[in-house]
Amino acid sequence: MVLCDSIGVMNIFILFFLILFPILSHSTIPTEDCLGCHEKFTTFKHGNNKCIQCHSDITSLPHDEKLKKPSCNNCHKQTSDIYEGSIHKKNLSCKDCHDVHFIERQKKYCIDCHVGVSHDSLPSKEKHLQGMECLACHGKTTKGNMLINIQIDQKTSISRDILDPDKNRFLSRIEWDNLQTILLNKYKGKHQLKKQYVVLSNAHSIMKKPVSCNVCHNEKGIFQHAKITISGVSPSVFSADPKIFIPELPSIKDYKHTIHGKKGIECFDCHVSQERISDSTCITCHDELYGVYKNTVHSKKGAALCTDCHNPHYTKAYKELGVPDRLGICVRCHKDYIEMHKWLPNTVLHFNYLECSTCHSPDSTKSMVLSLALRENGVRLPIKYSDLEKAFGKGINVKDFIDKDADGTIRSEELAHFFLELTKIFGKDIAIISSIVVTKVHHNYSEKNTKSKVCATCHSEEAPFYESFFISIPEKEESIYIPVKGSVISAFPSSIFIDMCLLGEEKIKAADFTRVFKAGRKDRPQIIDELGFKLIDFIGIILALLIFSGIIIHIILRVVVKR
Repeated sequence: MVLCDSIGVMNIFILFFLILFPILSHSTIPTEDCLGCHEKFTTFKHGNNKCIQCHSDITSLPHDEKLKKPSCNNCHKQTSDIYEGSIHKKNLSCKDCHDVHFIERQKKYCIDCHVGVSHDSLPSKEKHLQGMECLACHGKTTKGNMLINIQIDQKTSISRDILDPDKNRFLSRIEWDNLQTILLNKYKGKHQLKKQYVVLSNAHSIMKKPVSCNVCHNEKGIFQHAKITISGVSPSVFSADPKIFIPELPSIKDYKHTIHGKKGIECFDCHVSQERISDSTCITCHDELYGVYKNTVHSKKGAALCTDCHNPHYTKAYKELGVPDRLGICVRCHKDYIEMHKWLPNTVLHFNYLECSTCHSPDSTKSMVLSLALRENGVRLPIKYSDLEKAFGKGINVKDFIDKDADGTIRSEELAHFFLELTKIFGKDIAIISSIVVTKVHHNYSEKNTKSKVCATCHSEEAPFYESFFISIPEKEESIYIPVKGSVISAFPSSIFIDMCLLGEEKIKAADFTRVFKAGRKDRPQIIDELGFKLIDFIGIILALLIFSGIIIHIILRVVVKR
C-alpha cells in the first residue's frame, strides 16, 4: 500500500516536470548566449527585461529561424488600450516610434515626422507653439499647470511684503500687476520671464482633431493652477489665478443669454471682418454715453472704440460686476496703478474695494450697495436666486416679498423682517455685504483727481454715497438694485455687516472753530463735546497759536528793550 502511494507521488512529480520543463529550459537560456550571435544588440536596454521575456517562443539554442513576433500588449496593456483610440493606430506600430532594443536611447518625437507644420489657423501662433507642447492640443488632456519663472539679478530680491501684502501666498490680479510694474521700473533689461504650460496627457492618445479652444480658454479650463517662482537672493514661490495669464473666450451659447444676445445683436454686427471690429452698433443704443466719451482724453489718445475697454460678450451687466472685474477694465492699460497711488494709505486695501471710477470720474454716481451673503467656514458666499427659491418657493418675486408697502424703497423694518425670515431658514450665518459702487457711470475719466488727496471725500458724513443707498437683490433673470433708506446701517448690529469699515473724518475744520467761538457760554460745552476726537486737533492748534504768539511777543519785547 505504501509502495503504491510512493509510485503515485512519483508519477505526479514526473507529470509536473514534463509540463514545466519547457518553461524551465528556456528560462535557463542566458542573455549572453543570445548576444553571441546578435552582437549589434550587445548594449540593448528595455527596462530590466531579458531577451527571452519578449521572445518567449525560444526554448533552445539554436532557435528556429522564424520566430513569433513579440507582443507589446503583454506588458503594456494599459498603454495599448489607450493607443487603440489614437489616430496613429491606423498607420503606426510601436516600433515606428520606439526602438524596442534601445528604448531610452532612440525616442522619437512629433517633430520627427511632422516637419514644417504651419499652424496658420492658430491664433497667436508663436505664443502657443513656444509655451506648449503638442499634446496640449492634440492629446486627451485632463489636467494642466502653469509655471511662471521670473529670473532677476541674483544679488537682489523683491520683498515678499511688497509682492504679497495680505500674506496669503496667492497673487491676485492686482498683486500681479504690481509685480509687473516693479519689474518694468526697477529691473528693466535685468530680468527674464518664462511661461510654461505643462499638461498631463499620454503621448499614445493623439486625436484626429485638436481640442477646442474652450478647453483652456473658459471658466473651467484644464489649467486650474498657476505657480510663480521668483529667483534672487531670497527666492519666492506663490500660487496665482490662471485666468490672469489665459484670456477667456466668448461662448456663443452663453452670449445668447447676455443683454446684447437677447436684443438680437449678431456676431457680424460688430465683427465686420476678421481684422476689424466696428462699434457703430454700440452707438445705436448708447449714443448719449458715446457723446460724452468721444471728446475725452482716453478717446483722443487711442482708446477710441467701446470694445477697447468693454467686453461685449460678458454674461453679466456692468452693475453686477464686482470691483476686481471693474478694476480689470482699467488695468489692462494702467498696470502701474499701484505704484502711482503709493501716496494713498493702505493702497492695496483701497483697490480691493474701490474701482477707478470712484475717484477719476467725479460726475459718476457713487452709491453704497448692500447684498446678502452666507458665511461658511470663514468664506462669504453671495445668496443666489436659487437659494431664495428653495427657501420661499419656486418663482418667488423677491422685490415684492421684501417691499411690503410697494413704495419702491426698502425701509429698515422691511429689511429686518426679510433678514429674520432668512435667519430662520439658513441659521445665524446670514450677513450683509456692503460696498461702495459706481451705480451710474459718467464716461469722462479725464479728471486725474490724484493730487487733491482729500480723504474726507469719502471718510466723512458728507460723503456722496450716504445719499444713495441700494440693496442688490437676485431675481430670476438678473440682480436688481432697490433704493434703501440710509437708516438701515444704524438699525442693524455691526456684526451683521461684512467689509463695513468707513472711517469718519476726524480733522477739524475752520467751521468748527467758528461754532465754538460764536457759541454762548451755555452752548459752548455741548459744542466742544460734539467735537469728539476733533478736540485733540482743537487743543493742539490753540496751543500752537499760543506758543507762536508768545514767541512773537518775546521777539517784539526784545527789540523794544534793546532800543
